Amino acid sequence: MGLIVLAQGVAADSLTEGQDALMRGDDSGAVQLWTPPATAGDPEAQYRLGMMYLSGRGVAHDKITAMRWLRLALEKHHLGASLALAKLYLDKTDGSYDPEAAILLLRDVGEKGVIEAQRHLGQIYRNGGSVSQDFSEALHWFKLGASNGDIESQVGLGELYRYGYGVEQSYPRAFMWMSLAASGLTNNSPERIMAAKTAVKARNEIERMMSAEDRAEAERLAIACWQAKLQQCD
Repeated sequence: MGLIVLAQGVAADSLTEGQDALMRGDDSGAVQLWTPPATAGDPEAQYRLGMMYLSGRGVAHDKITAMRWLRLALEKHHLGASLALAKLYLDKTDGSYDPEAAILLLRDVGEKGVIEAQRHLGQIYRNGGSVSQDFSEALHWFKLGASNGDIESQVGLGELYRYGYGVEQSYPRAFMWMSLAASGLTNNSPERIMAAKTAVKARNEIERMMSAEDRAEAERLAIACWQAKLQQCD
């Protein structure tokens, strides 16, 4: 028991020291620190090492080695590794393309509450291509992401209501979700700001098509949604 605790402590120290090295810009130092615990079976170290090989930070870019480390982490149910592998399986540029495996991984982590997976599933099912287009599935996953505050999921949900894809068309609901997404325009990452700008444009377009009754309904829905902390917005 003592040896296990000691090993866990050493792995934790290596993870912290590796992260410190990464923050200093010492990518190769981070790789060196994470390799021993990864080799010893630590899933977080395996995930981090896989991502370093995938990005070519501190080591030469090596997708095969990256996937080997990520799969080892996946065996220990590492959510980040599941998400990273799912994205790789959706890459059509090489032999790793496997949309069925990607969907299984995304659904697994999406059901565990990983917002990025929920968003990706919504987008995949809305757009089709990798899987058959399914607006009902898109609605399900966008709702989960939107209720967790994800701006892009809120935009996706607004689009479904705007055009009546998988739901009864509703300008008030479309306007509400676009308004919620637009509220993320400030104090956010560049990607989220871009999504919020999309929401602002769509909200303004929808507003021009709304009647006075629609606007009143949109306001009522928005108030109820905020009061429910995004959990009961339909």
